[in-house]
Amino acid sequence: MRVTCESRRARRGGKSGGVSTLTWHEVGAYAIAALLYMAHLVGLRRGPEYAGRALLAVGVALHFADIGVRCYHGTSPISSTPDAMSLVAFMIAAVYLLTSMRYQLAAAGGFAVPAVVALILLARLAPAEAMAPAAVALPEMGRLGQAHILLATLGVAVFAFAAVLAIVYLFQDRSLKRKQLDRVVARGTPLETLDRLAHRCVSVGFPVFTLAIVTGAIWVARLGLLHGRGTLRPEYLIAVGTWIAFAVLIIARVGAGWRGRRAAWLTLGGFGGTALVVAAYFIRHAV
Repeated sequence: MRVTCESRRARRGGKSGGVSTLTWHEVGAYAIAALLYMAHLVGLRRGPEYAGRALLAVGVALHFADIGVRCYHGTSPISSTPDAMSLVAFMIAAVYLLTSMRYQLAAAGGFAVPAVVALILLARLAPAEAMAPAAVALPEMGRLGQAHILLATLGVAVFAFAAVLAIVYLFQDRSLKRKQLDRVVARGTPLETLDRLAHRCVSVGFPVFTLAIVTGAIWVARLGLLHGRGTLRPEYLIAVGTWIAFAVLIIARVGAGWRGRRAAWLTLGGFGGTALVVAAYFIRHAV
């Protein structure tokens, strides 16, 4: 009962007026940045890109402050599925912002920033009951559960950014095949750079996601949920299938020299699996 009351107080604190104001301010900054990046994507030149990057930086700063205030009120960024989704959105935005300072990735912003807006809205408008499995029944499992959720959140964020790069790669590759060179030049990112960055993301995300699966399996087993039909939950099977897809991609790239479109499509397929896992958890605990 004490833990339940503390959880309720934490949720109420995390939804205080100040935090809500920060949330809507960050959503506004992200949304305008998304519009500017999309304007650049459809053919406008570099003006929208620079303005979009500035507003994206504002959104990232406000989002960081939002997470900090929620932590101050007792709501951890990984205490629930919605909060973890918001953390994924923050990581995608921050990683994209930092990467775009070195590489010309304005086209990727037309996909990454709208995804960030969608994730935040979904996370903040979700019912409070959409909680991830918390270590309430067995407090001694808390650290292992938190490690699993944090690793899974990091893995999803890195794979999401890899998927964004794969989408841009496929769009630019199609434009080249159709000899639409003006679009390729406007987007400004060489295919080789997109392919290399996506591979780096997968190479970083794969071991993180592997650790997430291992810690998750141990955690669930200690909670006594891995028996009977519990082992056949869709999210478990999809997570294993996603891990296999990314393992095949890494092995095929090293052993068979897979590059370009095949790697991009397999990256999208693997990320689709991670998205389904998150959706399964979200739906299960929201119902």
